[in-house]
Amino acid sequence: MRKNWKNKLLGLLILLLPFSFSACQDKQKDGTEAGQHMEYTCPMHPQIVQDKPGSCPICGMDLVAKQPANSPAAPVSANLNYLLQPANQTVVSSVHTTQPEQRQVEKEITMSGVVAYDTRRQYIIPARFGGRIEKLYVQFNYQPVRKGQKLYDIYSPELVTAQKELLYLVRNDPGNASLIQGAKQKLRLLGATEGQVSQLIRTGKETYTFSVYSPYNGYVLDPSVTATPPTAPTAASAPGGDGMERMGGTSSPAIGGGSSSNQESPGQGAGFAVREGMYVTTGQALLKVVDASQVWAQFNVASALVGQLRKGTPITITFNHLPGKTLSSVVNLVEPVFDAGENFARVRALLPAQEKTLLIGQLLTGKTTYSTGSALWVPKEAVLDLGTQSVAFLKVNGVFKPTAVRVGQRADDIIEVAQGLTAKDVIAANAQFLVDSESFIRVADNNR
Repeated sequence: MRKNWKNKLLGLLILLLPFSFSACQDKQKDGTEAGQHMEYTCPMHPQIVQDKPGSCPICGMDLVAKQPANSPAAPVSANLNYLLQPANQTVVSSVHTTQPEQRQVEKEITMSGVVAYDTRRQYIIPARFGGRIEKLYVQFNYQPVRKGQKLYDIYSPELVTAQKELLYLVRNDPGNASLIQGAKQKLRLLGATEGQVSQLIRTGKETYTFSVYSPYNGYVLDPSVTATPPTAPTAASAPGGDGMERMGGTSSPAIGGGSSSNQESPGQGAGFAVREGMYVTTGQALLKVVDASQVWAQFNVASALVGQLRKGTPITITFNHLPGKTLSSVVNLVEPVFDAGENFARVRALLPAQEKTLLIGQLLTGKTTYSTGSALWVPKEAVLDLGTQSVAFLKVNGVFKPTAVRVGQRADDIIEVAQGLTAKDVIAANAQFLVDSESFIRVADNNR
């Protein structure tokens, strides 16, 4: 009987023992929480910290409890340990990879331009002697003229005196060849043609109105007009005309919606500054003749590409309004230009003189190719541009790690890597695929 009571007492103690331990743990936990100072902060404004719950004075959001610094981490199984590494250091993903390729690339430069007059074929016709304009035979800018065509009649006392001197020598001293030849040369230097001198000797009578003829083929302009079309085409060229009709045709030139990059003083189609009845002085610029038998293709090229163009570089030229027509030429001049705060180059190429479809101001497209030299090239999608630097994802031990690279030239869908990779490296073929948040990539931290 006594032994039975002992067994019952021992069983009761065993039943009460777990409750005793639980009560002790609860008491110890309560004591720990009571002794620990809880702080509350705003998720949007972490500078707001209070010792009790409430609302953020800035945005009004409810404050949340801050996690203590010594709080234990949640247990993680061994097969998920790699996830403990920060996401901005390595990324595990099954993505397509590629390797940089060492090779030379043929790159194409595409240039936009216009047909422009050859400035070397623009001639000023000055007054070789003073006098009064009696009659003007050209009336408007871009009027076509031929070599030997009469431009104006002028009265000049100086020219009348020179004619009388020659006639006096011919009549009174015909055997003095040297003096007669000198008098003829004086008339030639004043602008008289051989035909005018011969007619003067044949008729034996001086003329008070002397005709001046054009020494060039082309289009006549007022000297103040700039016969240069816009170098940066912004509109389609105007229809009509053929750009000179080859050496003095009868139709007006096509000037592509404006033959000048600046405003013309008299204006296209307006009269000249010189007029009938006006007195002119020796050396005064009266007219200008532009010869359109040889014209330029003029292009604007970015300064970064100027080093690939030099005199003699072949160019294939196409006409925007005639897509199937092409011409071949070479670079004749590369002119550095600084305009409107921008650095660029103006490239000129001569166009064939026999080409009759050329229109001044006509829009053109020029293409040329060059070799980039041996370099490392990767697909364009393999490099991520962050604005201040470029990044490629290098595969190391089965994971991808962002690494900074320095890029160079671009050609179609590939890009040159000047620094940061080698030909043996394996990188992600599509860098955009690995970007999943704005705080994902920190190249500086990965390179420490």
